[in-house]
Parts: sequence; structure tokens; C-alpha cells
Amino acid sequence: MNGADQWYYLAGTETRGPVPSAEIVRLIHSGSLAPATQVAQAGWQTWSPASVALANLLGGASAGALAGFGVGAGAPYVAPQPTYAIKLQCVAGPDAGKAYMIGVAEVSLGRVSGIGEHDPQVSENHVVVSWQNNVIHFRTFPGAEVRVAGNPVTQGTLSNGQQFQMGASIWQVGSAPVELTNLLGNLGSRLNQLASTEKLEGFSLGQMFSETFKGRKEGEVESYFVVGTTKTTPPLEEVETGWPKPWFFMRVFIFMAGVYLCFYWMFDTFHNPRLIPGLIMMGSMVVPLTVAFFFWEMNTPRNISFHMVLRLVCLGGVISLAVSLIGFNIANLEWLGAASAGIVEETGKLLAVVLVVRNLRYRWILNGMACGAAIGAGFAAFETAGYAFSDGFFDTFLTYFVKNPDHIDSLKDLVGQAVYVGNDGMLNLIHSRSYFAPFAHVLWTAITAGALWRVKGAEKFRFSMLTEPTFMRTFMIPMLLHMTWNSPLLQFGGLLGLAKYALLGIIGWYVAFTLIQQGLRQVREAQLTQAQTEYKRTQEVITTSGRFRVQSFR
Repeated sequence: MNGADQWYYLAGTETRGPVPSAEIVRLIHSGSLAPATQVAQAGWQTWSPASVALANLLGGASAGALAGFGVGAGAPYVAPQPTYAIKLQCVAGPDAGKAYMIGVAEVSLGRVSGIGEHDPQVSENHVVVSWQNNVIHFRTFPGAEVRVAGNPVTQGTLSNGQQFQMGASIWQVGSAPVELTNLLGNLGSRLNQLASTEKLEGFSLGQMFSETFKGRKEGEVESYFVVGTTKTTPPLEEVETGWPKPWFFMRVFIFMAGVYLCFYWMFDTFHNPRLIPGLIMMGSMVVPLTVAFFFWEMNTPRNISFHMVLRLVCLGGVISLAVSLIGFNIANLEWLGAASAGIVEETGKLLAVVLVVRNLRYRWILNGMACGAAIGAGFAAFETAGYAFSDGFFDTFLTYFVKNPDHIDSLKDLVGQAVYVGNDGMLNLIHSRSYFAPFAHVLWTAITAGALWRVKGAEKFRFSMLTEPTFMRTFMIPMLLHMTWNSPLLQFGGLLGLAKYALLGIIGWYVAFTLIQQGLRQVREAQLTQAQTEYKRTQEVITTSGRFRVQSFR
């Protein structure tokens, strides 16, 4: 063995070696080691992933060089090129609990990234960091500094596990790199395990929305719209079990958005306060109702009518709000702050689903998701309308009243003047909550109801169903997503905030689509069972009739 080609590698918590680099390549090729295995060359002080340290061998080793170690000639091992990063986490101080994944690209940390928002020692842009050659490189902006080992510094490097101070908070570099590609893959696997679902198969967003803007004849729209009655619900054998291609939801969006824009134009042009109720209600309903109809289209059994959807939006929305308000009064979760809504409101919507959807013919997982989405849409729309009125219009009203107490002859004049001055706060609330609506209440309640229907099926509801492990594990996902969404510890501004909401939305939709896939499979299995039953019944009839005919001829 070449003295310079001596390597150690980690197997669990054990250090093994020294071995030549080609031996590590052979172990990775055979599956005995992962490409992310930490390795170090003899004399090195730091560890790094094998796919990084031995990239030249793993990426294109010659057949001759590897033949002696069991790698087949003519088929050099080509390892995937994963992306690595190092975790930077705050372990003490005002920002405790916050963490960032730092890669080779430089990242600016400071108030711009949600750090030190209440710390006067932290600047808007405080320090630039990047992770290269297995160490953190940093340099501060003019006038800023960090403390390493108690000493103020403006630039330098940090090794794995090392701590430094930024403002009043202490941060620590991770002990080992993290493979981001495996991290995302493991996240999907863990979500599947938690939700008791399987990996998505045959799923394509492009294919799913390929008919969204396809032209439709008037009769086709009407026949598609009129479903869910005893005469218009298709028999089980005619239900499609492939991935649906929804399109009606986009027509709902275009129509309702058009009505809202008419209200918006009239309000902006005439400043008439009588337009405010219509403006708030239409603006609050556009996106939640659109998403609810998307889930209605994903319900391939087509046994839920348009009337039922509207009933669930209105009645379910009101009941879920009422149950949630009661829950806030009795739960005593104020210590959680805004995150308590994740527990109270998701439980409230769950109970509303149980109270409102009682018809036993809604037995499919897809039925539960469509009903849950409708109830979540009602909750989201009514909540947005409330915020738009109280935190938008009413705030403008009070602000104008405080500034002009002597120029108002009547309450009616006060409202009119406040509207004329402007209601940007009200409109901004409507718009911002609409942007995020597809990733919040409608989606979360659809997941919850789908998980419950997976346990309930065609049976009458029993409270013991809520304690089923498969339901509880899945129910925890929307609850935790909601808590994280609201958590005061994870409120970031700018792109970091958008990234947080995007990640939560991706997780939520991934779980929803895996549940939809399970629902489609449930229908397919029921079709197979029905076909087998009918086949056996037919065989019995044929056999019996034949025997009787033989006896009669005798």
C-alpha cells in the first residue's frame, strides 16, 4: 500500500483503516458503504464525505485501476454528485433555536435573514459566511464584528463544532456535513412513514394540469358540474382510478377573481363604503374556494354535489370557527403564543368535519379530503374576512378618527372619510392571505379529513377512531405545519420567510398527494373486489343452471 494513499473511514462510531482509497471505492460500489461516509487521509485533521474527498475516483475511475478491487471492467462506477452543507445553529441567546444550512455560496446573516431582530448589536447585514474546503469562512460588514473564543474578529475560519458569538447570541458550527440530497429524500421517506402512505408513483404536475386551459363546450361544463346525486353518481366500475386532470377549479378562480376585481375597481374609483362588505367577502373567498374545488375534482367517485360543497363551506366554516373560539377559551395555551392556533384550530376543524359530514355513502378517502377541503375553505375565508375588517378597515377607521376628532359631524361621515383616505391595510391583508391560502387551512383540513376517512371508511364515526395510530400520526402533520407557520420563533422576513412558507407548502402538498394516491388505489381495489365477486356469482349461476338442465334431460 502506497504510504501516501492511506485512508480512514467511519463505520457507525468506529474508525477503520488505514486502507487504500480504491478499497473505499470498492466498498461504496458494493453497497457496504454510502457515498456520504466520512473519510480522512492519514495526517489530516478533518473528516469529509467520501464523495467529496474521493470524487476523482468515484466519478470516473479507470477499469484497470479498479479491476483488482472487484469493480467490473468497462463499467466504471459513477457516483451521484450530492450537495453538501454544514449546519449553523444558535445554541444560546435571543436567537436560540434558529438554524441555517450553509453551502459553498456566500450567505449574508443579520437582521435581513431574521437574526437579531431585537438585538441592537446585530446589523442589518452583519456577516457573510460560506462553507468551503470543509471549514466555515466568514467576514463581517464594516462596523460589525463577531467574537471567537472571546476575541472580537472581522474575518477568519471556523471548524466543525466551533462556537462564535454574534450580538448576544452564541452560534455553533455543525459537527459534520449534511448531504442535502439525502436530507430531502429522507424527508419524503419520513413523511411517507409518518402519514402511512407510499412514495408517489406515475405523478406529474405537468400531466395533471395539462387540460386546465383546454376549451370546453357549454354542455360539457354543465354535465361535469352536475354530479353527486343518486342519478348522476357513476357506478363503481366506471370510476377513473388514474391521476385526475382537474380543470373546473381554474374556471372558479377566473370567475370569482373577476367579480373581486370589479369590486376592487369600484371601491378604488368611487370610495363608497357600501362596497366594503362585498369587497372583503369576495376577496376572502376567491382562493380558498378555488382550492376546495380542486380537491372536489380530485374526488374521482364524483359522489359529492356542488350543493354539498357550498353547504360544507358555509356550515362547516362557521362550526369550525365556533369550536376553535371555544377551544381558545378553555385550552389555556397562551404560553405558546400564535403557535397555539395549530393545536386549537386544527382540532376545531377536525371536530367540524365529524359533526357536519354524517352521510355514510361518503366512504372513500377522496370523499374525506374533498369534504375537509370545503370546511377548511370556509374557515379560511371567514378568518380572512375577519382580519381584513378588524386589522384592516377598522384600524384605518380608528386612525382617521384619532387624527381628526373635530372634523367629523357624524359616524357616517367618519366612515366615508376613512374610506376616502385609503384602506391599503385591508387590501394588503386580503391579498397576502390569498397568496398563502393554497398552502394553509384548506390543505391542512383536507389532509386531516382524508386520514380520518382512511380509518372510518363506510362505518359510523366513533371517537375511538381518533386514537388510531395511523390517524394520529397523519393528523400531527397539519398540526405541526400550522404551529410552525405561526411560531413566533420562526418568523423571518424577506426571502427567508418566503422560503419557510414554500417548504411548509411543499411538505403539505406532498402528504396530500400521497393520500390522494392512496385514495385512488382504494377505489381501484374496491373495483377489483367487486369484479371478482361478480365473476364468482356468474360462475355459480352458470354451474347451477347447467346441473339443473342435465337433471331435467334425464
